[in-house]
Amino acid sequence: MAVIKFDGDLELDPAGYELRRSGRPIRLERIPMVILLFLLERRPELVTREQIVDRIWGQGVFVDAGNSINGAIRKIRVALRDDAEEPRFIRTITGKGYRFIANPIEEPAAALPAEDIPTLPQPAEPRIGH
Repeated sequence: MAVIKFDGDLELDPAGYELRRSGRPIRLERIPMVILLFLLERRPELVTREQIVDRIWGQGVFVDAGNSINGAIRKIRVALRDDAEEPRFIRTITGKGYRFIANPIEEPAAALPAEDIPTLPQPAEPRIGH
């Protein structure tokens, strides 16, 4: 999978699961990385919070998704040096979701296939009884 380059010095290597600025790795935890890859995959469409929950945790999983998504978006913005008030990369659509708005300088020949975007492992089913 080809490296996606944007904003002059940022690179996202989906295959290597790495974000870089001027060739230097930028630390980004797993959930924020999965969300960033998902937003890029769906660019320039709106990605709803429900779609993010389905992609990361799957249907029927009960987690505090609202706070988890908010925290992950905040970490992505810090890594990209983005500003929620005047975004260059991720625009919040209040009450709906998010949109990746930056145009890549170079992008892979094909869109990021959904099967290449990692998901988190599903929790084991709770056991009832002994």
